[in-house]
Amino acid sequence: MLKELKKSDLMEMLAIPESRIPEALILWGTRNLKSRYATVLPRFENVLEVGSPNGIIEDVLIGEVEGTTIGYASVYGAPMASEITHIFGVLGTRRVIQIGTCGGLTDDLMAGDFFVAESAYCGEGAAQYYKSDGKEVFATLGFDEILCGSRFAASAKKGRIYTTSALFAEGEEDIERWAAEGFSAVDMETATTFAVAEHFGMERGSILVCFDNPRRKEHILMADDEKTERRQAAQKRMVEIALAVARCHAVKCGE
Repeated sequence: MLKELKKSDLMEMLAIPESRIPEALILWGTRNLKSRYATVLPRFENVLEVGSPNGIIEDVLIGEVEGTTIGYASVYGAPMASEITHIFGVLGTRRVIQIGTCGGLTDDLMAGDFFVAESAYCGEGAAQYYKSDGKEVFATLGFDEILCGSRFAASAKKGRIYTTSALFAEGEEDIERWAAEGFSAVDMETATTFAVAEHFGMERGSILVCFDNPRRKEHILMADDEKTERRQAAQKRMVEIALAVARCHAVKCGE
């Protein structure tokens, strides 16, 4: 069964040589799997595209960025996040960074803002198979490790995030309850990625771009050109920050 697959099994099945096992993994939580993959592909050199013969594994690569071997995957929701983190955890990758978007639950978190999750609540369903000691899992790469030296640190927000797996089931009562319980944001991958990473002893962090603030009656189906520009600019910077963290734990280039 899949749980029993060992490192050697996965290396053979996915055609990954020992020399190409990455030091770090970046997961982009998105519905736009292939377009996000195409966005990051030019940032890598010596690219090994990773896939399984039956197409179960797609939009995954291993490449080099300034001499560091890094893995990348486009994922959507808890199942995909858990599968990819599990695979690289078995292979021996030691660090994972979750990127993507979130919904803001505090008044000061708006479209285009950066959010760093210090902890994540497992409200999705996949994390329970990796974490049995509570519903909250903590980052080991926090705000200072992720944004140290970045000019965006002054405006970025940090806090607890609630991870759900049913986007269209979120109602006003849910949003208000999560905010009252002290969650600053909501997403669909971070807690899962953290839980699987914790299981395998991987360093873990998350930097997300706020897509909207549902407590302001904003949601993903509403269009706003100014907010779209802010999100797009922030997502480009998000990728740069994640690559820097994947290389050296912290942004040191001053962007």
